[in-house]
Amino acid sequence: MKRLILLFLFALPLPLLAADEPWVSLFNGTDLTGWKIVALSDPAPVVLEDGVMVLHQRPGTVEHTYVATTESYSDFILELDLKDDPGFNSGILLRSQLAPASAHVRLNAYQVKIDNSPRAWTGGIFDDFGGTWEWFYDLANDKPARDAFKLGEWAHFRIECLGSTIKVWVNGIPTCHLDDKKYASGPIAFKIHAVGNKPGAGKSSIRFKNIRIITENPARFAKPMDLKSRPAQKTSPSDNPTTRKKPPGK
Repeated sequence: MKRLILLFLFALPLPLLAADEPWVSLFNGTDLTGWKIVALSDPAPVVLEDGVMVLHQRPGTVEHTYVATTESYSDFILELDLKDDPGFNSGILLRSQLAPASAHVRLNAYQVKIDNSPRAWTGGIFDDFGGTWEWFYDLANDKPARDAFKLGEWAHFRIECLGSTIKVWVNGIPTCHLDDKKYASGPIAFKIHAVGNKPGAGKSSIRFKNIRIITENPARFAKPMDLKSRPAQKTSPSDNPTTRKKPPGK
């Protein structure tokens, strides 16, 4: 009987075996239904190309543009594929909150960094909250995590937000296991960094596709992670070398 059951399971198509995972698509590939542009004025452009969401930089921008879900999310599992051009500064915002009117950004959130610098901390998390930003979970001591992402190549991200725990995998490599309670719920968003009038500004883009989410009992589908959880780096901007003062539009 056991052999018959195993033969039956192996004979099932893969979609049926995974049918108990209640994935919901967040992007239909044809328009921005379920998404909104968040910007102070003159937002950077977002276009659709062959079922892919393409975010472009706009020369002259002095404040970031965000592409945010119209729905808010608290506990969830998010998966997506992205490809970032060298020179494009971006991130995935989780549990976003509207920032005060006096802030230099429109949204505050946990930001899963897409790092285009030689530091290569893609998959780490920082808190972008206006006049300063502070790394909550960097990759300084994790070479496998730093090597997981390659600029200019498609990469698969898995992000689990369950209570105070945030886990991130990039191409199947664990990059972050954060324990923090600052943000509890809010939209998911993608960031287009302001570029001012930098030489070459506007030539880079970032692409997103296969964006899907589990919100129905997500803890049931959580994956174990080898990385030990650690709390956010609770250092002041003056004490933390990974925290710098940020002028408007930077």
